[in-house]
Amino acid sequence: MKNFTLNTLALVCAATLGGCGDAETNIVELPPTVIDDTDDHNEEIGKGRLAIAAADQPVVHIFNLEDNSLVETITLTNPAEYLYASPENRYAVAVQRSFDTVEFIDGGLWQELHGDHYDQHTDEPVLTSFTLHDVKPTHYVPRGDKTVIFFDGNKDTGANASLSVLSDQSISAEKTIADHDFNTYMHGTAEIRGDYVLTTLRDSNTESSLPEHITLLELHNDHFHQEQTFETACPALHGSFQTETHIAFACGDGVLAIEQQGNVFTDYKIPNPAGLVDGVRIGSLKGSAESNVMIGTASSDFYLIDLAAQDITQFNWQSEDDLTSVTYAFDGHNEHLLILDNKGYLNVFPAEENWQLEERFKVFDNLAVDAKSAIIASKANELLYIINEQKVTTLDLHEGEIINSFELNFTPSSATWLGIAGEEEHAHEH
Repeated sequence: MKNFTLNTLALVCAATLGGCGDAETNIVELPPTVIDDTDDHNEEIGKGRLAIAAADQPVVHIFNLEDNSLVETITLTNPAEYLYASPENRYAVAVQRSFDTVEFIDGGLWQELHGDHYDQHTDEPVLTSFTLHDVKPTHYVPRGDKTVIFFDGNKDTGANASLSVLSDQSISAEKTIADHDFNTYMHGTAEIRGDYVLTTLRDSNTESSLPEHITLLELHNDHFHQEQTFETACPALHGSFQTETHIAFACGDGVLAIEQQGNVFTDYKIPNPAGLVDGVRIGSLKGSAESNVMIGTASSDFYLIDLAAQDITQFNWQSEDDLTSVTYAFDGHNEHLLILDNKGYLNVFPAEENWQLEERFKVFDNLAVDAKSAIIASKANELLYIINEQKVTTLDLHEGEIINSFELNFTPSSATWLGIAGEEEHAHEH
């Protein structure tokens, strides 16, 4: 597994530098619980902490972003192949896919409701005793105040796939909210919609580990009932995302979109564009909950999936002909797509402007396309933490300025931001 390469959502504020487990890290979340908004709100909640897993070592280093100092080094059972933030950013979720294990680190920054205000806590990070053991945990899909962890199962051993739903509160209580077991293995995903979960089904008679259908599950206490299986097939399904009204899944032949109106779900297929090369398919979907135009990636190319027009077009994001994407992510509230190009510029595309280029910021000298880089966005403010090799650079997205940088004395593999989220600001002016 290659460190710091582009995979799939890490964007969310969780970034992984290799692999497929980032099923949709940098993804849309509903507004988190925040303290009352005041003029010094961001100063009150602080900059948070940065958790960075070491490559090939079972440790996670946690840094204080106020001064970039090392707060604590946490020892895991196995190396973390993917590192994500819990839905409300208190815990680092350390996915150890090769070892069938998920562990949870309490980052130490959280808030507690007391009457009409919140008390904020600044504790030492600690590895919790809560651990999930199931076969090949892979896709991690947070939505709102909950998240799904999808376990792929194993074709060779006959272990079936499963999924678990968690929240910060359930992690604190050391339990899952609900679980679901499938009748076969599959490399699947799932999207939470209130008391519903839309997830994948695979025909156990096929050879591929990829599913080809979507089913609707409804939550009943600590388990689910299967309510509906959609007729439209989605062969070689990989990757999902949702907006306020739609849920979409990437298929080998296009994108399967499902519109929700109350408790009625209606599906339709958007076919791949004619120009898509044979053997290349959209395998990742991301975007903003407030935009009906999603971002899809196929190999090194980006595509715009217009759910209203039911059309897929190539996204020609480059302002110069010789630009290529080194890595990409979204800001802390999924309002901007961020692409770091091979000339060292960060390209900023706002969702409210239909993903048109807004700014380019010079961050590095020229970068190789396979540079080991990742973008981690704060949810407390507009700061970005861009990791390149063993250097962490802090960029103020609002001002377009580099604030500071610091060096790591280890090789990083995956990173995520932890802390208390700030108010979402839709206006973005320079």
